[in-house]
Amino acid sequence: MKFKYEITGIDCPNCAAKLADKMTKADGVDSAKINFLTERLTVESTLDEATLLPLLSKIAKDFDKSVKIEK
Repeated sequence: MKFKYEITGIDCPNCAAKLADKMTKADGVDSAKINFLTERLTVESTLDEATLLPLLSKIAKDFDKSVKIEK
């Protein structure tokens, strides 16, 4: 399934790419793409949203405490 979120607090396009790569490596996540300019996160995953969103939020917080993901 495909999910879209707003993601804020990323400082540069390179950081966005690194964070998306970390998210893609998580179990149950098939792909994660962050558009730095529009602050949009698009994720394809086999997980349900109730499991996925907390997982992505934890990965984001571990990467940089200022990053926030919202529906």
